[in-house]
Amino acid sequence: MIRIDPTDPTPLDIGQHFSVAGTRAFFGAVTGVLRLLRGSPPDGWQTVRYGLHRDEILDVRHVDGAVAHRHPVVFFHGGGWMMGTKDFYSHDLCFLSEAGYPIFNVEYPKAPEHPHPWILRSVLKALAFVRESYGEAKAVHVMGDSAGGNLAVMAAVLAANPSLIAPIDPAFNPRTLPKILSATSIYGVLERATCLNTGIPGGHTMVEAYGGSESLGLTVDAAHAITPMDLTFTSHPPCFLGCGESDLILPSTTIYERHLREAGHKVTMKLYPGATHGYFNFPDGTTKTQSQNDIVAFLNEVEEV
Repeated sequence: MIRIDPTDPTPLDIGQHFSVAGTRAFFGAVTGVLRLLRGSPPDGWQTVRYGLHRDEILDVRHVDGAVAHRHPVVFFHGGGWMMGTKDFYSHDLCFLSEAGYPIFNVEYPKAPEHPHPWILRSVLKALAFVRESYGEAKAVHVMGDSAGGNLAVMAAVLAANPSLIAPIDPAFNPRTLPKILSATSIYGVLERATCLNTGIPGGHTMVEAYGGSESLGLTVDAAHAITPMDLTFTSHPPCFLGCGESDLILPSTTIYERHLREAGHKVTMKLYPGATHGYFNFPDGTTKTQSQNDIVAFLNEVEEV
């Protein structure tokens, strides 16, 4: 049964509200400019609804019949959990379907109006919907950039360690999830201290807007775990971590890579010289092309195991 989750908005002070509004306005302007430069979305996308909330929708792009079919990729967009849209990625994700990977490009409700655990509940709901509605999606890869990278890896960890789901959504049945074959984080938010301590513009507000004041401490309980490094887990699917060497959020990637490697999990990390946050959406260039090639190579390797 699809339900709407009754999570109260995160209370923010007046300065934080202005910060959220200003950041959303700036992001919206950038998105508008890129849409004008890129033109209409590529053909082949279809929008479907996976929940009752107005933002619980996703876009599907199937693979051309001439390409060998792989398992689908479920993608979660970035935007600091507070902004962004799946529509920003309509061009950037086509390299996956061209390589044989059907794409599910997921929209989800935003913080602070819909904070943790609302967003993760929508993520789990989307994955369950994809598994139930598409025969090709009994097993999937998950992927995202920035906050979406966080959501993708969180979903992978939760699916691989079902006992961790109850504090987030006691009513959710883990058996409805597809098998997660791999997780890809593109400069994802994988541990909280990076956002809180490295001078990332708006980082403190993003964390509090999404996780509430409980997320600002050195440690959090299971109900307020908003990053993979807040969780204690034993299982993890193969993981790809990509980040620019000039990205302020780089420590988040390197800390998580070390954590996975030391625990014996399969992890591949690629760092891109001179690249900053957002290269996945930049106009076509060397870093973007190399990143796409690295992701496809990783997915192909997982598929062939």
